Amino acid sequence: MATGELTELETAIEKIVTVFFTYAGKEGKKGTLTADEFKELVQLQLPNLMKDVPSLEEKMSELDVNNDEELKFGEYWRLIGELAKAMRKEKAGKKK
Repeated sequence: MATGELTELETAIEKIVTVFFTYAGKEGKKGTLTADEFKELVQLQLPNLMKDVPSLEEKMSELDVNNDEELKFGEYWRLIGELAKAMRKEKAGKKK
């Protein structure tokens, strides 16, 4: 897909995808996150942004729109979007 050196934003997108596939498929279906994989990803990759989430089980259930007890990339992407929106609000608030 990419032929030249990736930009800062392209590198960030590549990292989001790479992290997903690093954790997805260790158990269960390849390319999906089981509850244990999701928990490991959050604890190791999102410890600061997800520290106030009271229950990772409930968060996974909320993201798992098709209720198959695994997160596909699109469901994981919803989490990334939520975190990005929260970060944007925080940064916008600091500028005032």
